[in-house]
Amino acid sequence: MTGEEIAVFADVIHDLARIPQDVDPREATSERILRLLRGDTLASYVWEPAKGRYDNPVSVNHDESNVAQYVASLQFSDPLTHRMRRLQGAQIVESSFPMNELEKTEFYTDFLQPDGMYHGLNIFLPSKSGKVFDLRVWRNRHREPFCQREIDLLDTLAAHIGRSLQAGDEGLAILTPREREIGRLIARGCTDKEISDILGIGFSTVRTHVNRCFEKLDCSNRAELSARFSATLLG
Repeated sequence: MTGEEIAVFADVIHDLARIPQDVDPREATSERILRLLRGDTLASYVWEPAKGRYDNPVSVNHDESNVAQYVASLQFSDPLTHRMRRLQGAQIVESSFPMNELEKTEFYTDFLQPDGMYHGLNIFLPSKSGKVFDLRVWRNRHREPFCQREIDLLDTLAAHIGRSLQAGDEGLAILTPREREIGRLIARGCTDKEISDILGIGFSTVRTHVNRCFEKLDCSNRAELSARFSATLLG
């Protein structure tokens, strides 16, 4: 690694060890991880066993509509992730799914190709709750494939990422940034109308986010939700 990359690596490890429970470590470190792995595109999702689907995406240099389409429908025709998830540790996509085979799939045409994703590197990190966090890094077809350097780096980072995700999985990291923002306002006693005015978003949008907070945190009312956020307000 270059001196700059060593500094980036140290910063990522430092941040992962100190990220508060209400901050998603993927959001806090993904841009630097992408730079460290010399990738072009990064995406991360969470497998939700209760829903039987991937959700809660975090991405870098990835078209948002493409990510939304993956969450809504394309994940169900994704032949790659199912195969890669059975493997342990960081894995180069081409080693398990040759590109001449992948290029023939609709998934490549509809999802990978539009964002220039060709050479891939994946890792899947299971949590105690049964959820699985993943990290998917891609380079375009004109770049060199990933090699042992990136595998070793991602495997090393994975231990630190996994510990941070385990802590967050027991806290509030499963929420999106907007959901956490609304949760904190609820804990401060704000009504949905007040939250709507404070954040400049529609009342119905607030209600949607609140309901998702209830579902993700298994809370049945605002009092329970407020209690989940009280520690972060005091911190």
